[in-house]
Amino acid sequence: MSKKPKETQANTKLFKDGLLYRNISATLTEQCKRIGITPTTLSKLSGIHTSTIKYFRTSQKTGKPFSVGTFFGLAKALQLDFDQVLPPHGGALEPFPPPLTQKDVDSLAVAAKALETSKPDLLRLMKTLSEMGKPTNPAIEETAAVFAAESGFKVPGSLEILIMIGRRVRSLRIVRGLGRSELRGISGVPFSSIFAIEAGLQNPSMQTLYQLAEALQAPISFFFKTDPETEKNQIDLERRAASIIACGQISSVNEMLSTVEYLFRTASGTSPFESS
Repeated sequence: MSKKPKETQANTKLFKDGLLYRNISATLTEQCKRIGITPTTLSKLSGIHTSTIKYFRTSQKTGKPFSVGTFFGLAKALQLDFDQVLPPHGGALEPFPPPLTQKDVDSLAVAAKALETSKPDLLRLMKTLSEMGKPTNPAIEETAAVFAAESGFKVPGSLEILIMIGRRVRSLRIVRGLGRSELRGISGVPFSSIFAIEAGLQNPSMQTLYQLAEALQAPISFFFKTDPETEKNQIDLERRAASIIACGQISSVNEMLSTVEYLFRTASGTSPFESS
């Protein structure tokens, strides 16, 4: 038996009896009538199939749910302001942190470039060590997971909007100091869905995104807008999130650095009694 969704404000106020789905559908349908655009033309402009558009239009009567991908495509094609179309999510808003200083940004860029240059060698080292270690310890399978994640950065056929929303959810979650399990508890969105949304692999319903926006204390329009100011906020949040993740790995980095000398001595066959 499936677990009942958490009674967030998004669930109890905005989506009761499909109210928000009805209102959004009515607003976009009215815009189509106002500018005299047919479903066929809207399909060409938005890239959304006409059958999906017809389903979307009937939602103003049925209140049936639709995805963020459908909403985004239609709203962009109709040149609507997300702030005007989407009501606030009902939760308390938490301001975004102040932007990083230019000195911090420059330092992060230099460090990231150095790591990116070293990544092929590090991946090759992990693969070599894994292959050498398996005969003695068959349980070593960490490298397989690393290479699977590496190939997953480029997901063919993913909608650009889903990747954008996923990155914003992930970076904001990290900056707010929440793990996925904690976000699940606050939002009522399943852990697996949060993971898939952050990876850009799931086209969530509008209700799901509202629940996440409420839990992350961010304006719902932040996840859709593509203006320079919003994109600037996204970039800064991602930089902060990256630094937070890296900070949490400092002890692992220290351990790795202390192992480097041991690996070098082992690989070169240097006697443990010889001084370097």
